Amino acid sequence: MIKILFDLDDTLYPEKQYIYQGFWAVAQYFQSKYRLEATKVYLELVFIFKKQSKRVFDDFLKENNIDEDPRYIVNIYRSAKRNLSLYSDVLENLKFQKKIGNKLILVTNGHSEVQKGKIRNLKLAEYFDDIFILDNFGKEYWKPSVLIFDNIYDKYKGDLADYIFVGNGQEDLEFAKKIGIRFIFVDRENSVRKAEIENEQEIYIVRNLEELIKELRYK
Repeated sequence: MIKILFDLDDTLYPEKQYIYQGFWAVAQYFQSKYRLEATKVYLELVFIFKKQSKRVFDDFLKENNIDEDPRYIVNIYRSAKRNLSLYSDVLENLKFQKKIGNKLILVTNGHSEVQKGKIRNLKLAEYFDDIFILDNFGKEYWKPSVLIFDNIYDKYKGDLADYIFVGNGQEDLEFAKKIGIRFIFVDRENSVRKAEIENEQEIYIVRNLEELIKELRYK
């Protein structure tokens, strides 16, 4: 029995879905309150985001000379209704892993309510044996911290060779390396951020979860 730890964002669904749908809600707010054209606001937010800004809303407000509390804009962004969808290879593969008896464990960083909303929107709960939203335990538990692995190992035990982490972020890679378990890098197109794996040894790269199944069959 293999214990497969999965990341969420850009591993199971495209994170840009969440981000861009939130930007559209913010754009509609600025159109309603400030009579700015929503499409132009949306495109400007996307442009700022693509410049790798870590404070998209602060930058937008500053550039447009708008006196608005960015925390209020963040709240609009987070509370916006979304229609998220899994990558096309995900659902059948999660079902397959469950069918053959592997344990599936979701381990995700991010604001607790935000991640809960994503999981609910994507209807993922029924496919996982455990879901760990690390923010529920405290920021010190966020990947690449390995504090949560004590909780996981206490429940599932076994050899570390039976554990695999499937993800795409630098924090996922470092998490797996610190524990000493295998890391499988899912190389999704257009993901928000990716792990730096050029000089990494013994990392298997897959483009989708169908390739993951093939890899596990020959493990």
